[in-house]
Amino acid sequence: MATFRLLKSEVKPLTRELAEQFRDLEPSPTERDLNPARLKHLQEKAEAGLLVTFNWARAKMDDKTLRVNGQHSSNVLCGLNGSFPEGLFAHIDDYEVDGPEGLAVLFRQFDDRKSGRSSADVAGAYQNLHPELNQVAKPIGKLGIDAITWYRRTIEGAPTESGDAVYTVFGTVGYHPFLLWLSDVFSIKTPELKKTQIVAAMYATFIKNADEARKFWDQVARGGVEYEDNAPATALDNWLKAIKEGDIKTELKPAQFYQGCIYAWNAFREGKEISNIKHDTKKSWLNPHE
Repeated sequence: MATFRLLKSEVKPLTRELAEQFRDLEPSPTERDLNPARLKHLQEKAEAGLLVTFNWARAKMDDKTLRVNGQHSSNVLCGLNGSFPEGLFAHIDDYEVDGPEGLAVLFRQFDDRKSGRSSADVAGAYQNLHPELNQVAKPIGKLGIDAITWYRRTIEGAPTESGDAVYTVFGTVGYHPFLLWLSDVFSIKTPELKKTQIVAAMYATFIKNADEARKFWDQVARGGVEYEDNAPATALDNWLKAIKEGDIKTELKPAQFYQGCIYAWNAFREGKEISNIKHDTKKSWLNPHE
């Protein structure tokens, strides 16, 4: 048996008076506490002109009309002194519920976890804007962008980007050759390489010398250089596989994966043999050789 029923739906122009009405409604006991971070997020969207139609809901229970969705947005709108958005609307649904249980079930229908936009969804949306990246699997595209962003923040010291801005990297055509190459590398079964900081090292070497990076990482992806146990690519692959398979018990920090990869790359570019991977980051970051 249904525990809530839709009575009517209507779309109204969004005004301060309407926002105040919704803000001042008696809240459903199922409502979340006001979250300062969510309020700030909505205010920033308002200031940036990124608001869209709001979906608000009320519920009639016995002789009361309760607010069941729209708490954060109505509070933020009422606080926009002198900058209330123009030309927007609010879609308002009115429900009738069968007691407190009905309120709880109705509350669960708004912003349910499985329907929320994940970071992978956002990355895929930006990637889809560039047809030349169609051949890049979405998880690989996201991994590549996360790695580039980590490199820019951690190694280059670039300012921290927020939210969706990270994925605007897809729009920078200069990154597309790397993402396309990354797709080729991961066409080989290489689960030990699929870590943000390892891919960041791949990016660091790619921008130094794309041709040699292709050669080196292709060797790593294929298990190293046959019959050459001390070849840098072989040593690196063995090290990463040992970590992945749990043969190395010491837990490494994310940055140490990057450092170890660059150490192997530098040995490769210097034509040196190595028997182990050095990954200490205490002194400074290793600069990848050209």
